[in-house]
Amino acid sequence: MNRRDERNDMVGLDDDVKRLEKLLLRKDHPETMFISIIGESGVGKSTLATELFKKLPDVDVAVETKLLAFTEPYSWAEEVVQILYKAYSNIREDSENSGEDTDPVSELRAYFSVRKYMVILGGITSVTMLNLLRLCLPDNRKGSSVVLVLDAENEDVALHADKMNRDGVRRTHLVTRLDEKRSGDLFRYKALRKEVSSSGGNPYDERVFAITRGHPLSIVLLAGLVRFKEEPLQWELVLQQLMPGSASKVGESRDQKITSLQPISTSMERIFWAKVGESGDQRTSSLQSISTSLERIFWASFEDLSNNIKSCFLYFVIVGKNAVVDAREIVRMWIGEGFIRPHKGKTMEEVGDRYMKELALRCLIQVHSRDNSGGIANVKLHSSLHGFLQCEAREDGFVEVHDIHDVFVPPSARRLSFQIYGGRYTTFTSKLPKLRSFISMGNGDTDHEARFDSTGAEKLFYDLKFLLGSKFLRVIVLGGERVKELPKAIGKLLELRYLCVKSQELKVLPSSIKRLFKLQTLDIKATGVQRVDPGFWKIKTLRHVIASNLALPAVSLEEELSELQTLVGVTPPQGQTWSHHSCPLHKMSKLRILWLERIQHEYHRSALECALQEMHLIVSVTLQGDLLPSSVFTAKNLRFLEEIRLQGRVDWPRGALNARMLRPNLRQTAVDSTEPMPPHIIEELQW
Repeated sequence: MNRRDERNDMVGLDDDVKRLEKLLLRKDHPETMFISIIGESGVGKSTLATELFKKLPDVDVAVETKLLAFTEPYSWAEEVVQILYKAYSNIREDSENSGEDTDPVSELRAYFSVRKYMVILGGITSVTMLNLLRLCLPDNRKGSSVVLVLDAENEDVALHADKMNRDGVRRTHLVTRLDEKRSGDLFRYKALRKEVSSSGGNPYDERVFAITRGHPLSIVLLAGLVRFKEEPLQWELVLQQLMPGSASKVGESRDQKITSLQPISTSMERIFWAKVGESGDQRTSSLQSISTSLERIFWASFEDLSNNIKSCFLYFVIVGKNAVVDAREIVRMWIGEGFIRPHKGKTMEEVGDRYMKELALRCLIQVHSRDNSGGIANVKLHSSLHGFLQCEAREDGFVEVHDIHDVFVPPSARRLSFQIYGGRYTTFTSKLPKLRSFISMGNGDTDHEARFDSTGAEKLFYDLKFLLGSKFLRVIVLGGERVKELPKAIGKLLELRYLCVKSQELKVLPSSIKRLFKLQTLDIKATGVQRVDPGFWKIKTLRHVIASNLALPAVSLEEELSELQTLVGVTPPQGQTWSHHSCPLHKMSKLRILWLERIQHEYHRSALECALQEMHLIVSVTLQGDLLPSSVFTAKNLRFLEEIRLQGRVDWPRGALNARMLRPNLRQTAVDSTEPMPPHIIEELQW
């Protein structure tokens, strides 16, 4: 799968992009302008907004600041300010921070008041949320724009946004379904991986349109299904089974399980059907057919998956609706659950990556972003498909998902996901003897003020001792600011494979963690933990250790950590010498990713150079210190190295590198050094 597959999603939306560009390119209206993109679920609103965001520099070079953000599901009105503030925090310079005592609204207003900006925000579901947003975005008479991505049922928000435009002009752009030709174009783009032909129709166009009624999400899902079939015989069979009125039982067993798509509101409906070109008598049946076809196509795609990939796909219910998730984290959770086994010389991570690519090729998940090598970095599940998948997961007893306070969870639950947003507090149950996964997702802030409620009382932290009663736990993910400590006896969870904590309040790990002899992944990068019991490094099953400032041992390990692939955010013991015999990195020769900080060349350089030369599988190295070794460029065994990131003074090699031979796979070099990279090295690395 390559990046071209994501660009294909814009087929059929070219006219929409042009219309929105015209709305943005105006010179006679300096006031801040509100534009609404509205339509039914799955029609391409978010895709359109993202494309507009990417094209903004070409559309309006005068824009100084652009932001793209989507609210979390079940967000409160007040939380829209925090969501916008988070997006702003990612682009601001430290010098622009007006101070800790400034409230977010004032800081946002101060920032945007002197800049021409464009903000794209999705998920606004009430007029109150929009009014709060307006407080943060002043009218600076610079021609700024606010683009709202709205579902059809939120037409009242679009109407209110139009009233905010001082010229009285309505700027609501309705995104509708595609006609037969554009439906065929999108289908062929996704299924055949071909450029759209300017010639006449295609034999598939009529049937694709009859099955999908021009609904873009249905089209790409259908294309993803036939993409794994042989053309033309298997294609013909699939299309025949999914035609309206067919005798196929595809999806019939799922009847009454899924609610239909949200209907289009009354006033928008007239415009919608006028654009579609259908008479009033056809409206009800058309809406029903859209819902039915999407459901039938989804279940046909789901049943076409292998059993292993089905379990992996169902896991997306756990991470929440509309959530953008790290693909590598999900794969590690799959491995922890036991869904993946090594296959034909591939590691479990490589098999998991293949599963993720297949789900993306089938259009069952969306690729949100890619890494520097073109691999999948972040993914999300479309909200419409999330409902179908959640229904399947609930029926099969795969997972219990909750997002409200003090819910009842049956003792038979095998997987439990709490999706807690806005820093809210939930009381957990204490008797879950069959639990295999516990995942608490949150988006709360971790600063000092966030630990106190409106009365000034300190917020409650979770007591996680109830987890000790779940002896079969394999996966634990704890998110938000409510986690301050882990149970001291966490070492009793002997089946635990994956432990991830995302809370700066956590400063210490219990010493009993050294008894988790099956642990594969420890992810504490979003915590304040800096030390771990030395016995932790004796766990032979470790595959990924991800931290932010975790101290490595001062002495060598007794045995090789032959499974360890990722070591991120670790530091050598400060002021203590690593020798060739005492450096623990010598027992981690199978590493693929190394991120080592606070290197002191006087104590660590020699041992580090020797250890690097033994890491023949490594693909990414990030080093930070006072004087960094040149062996990352010169060591002969590092031929798989793809990324080098260095921060600090570098001991540059004086002679020629012969980079073509030593680093045939090197594609990225980032150096932040007081001494610039020598010209002869720059020339060699640019071959």
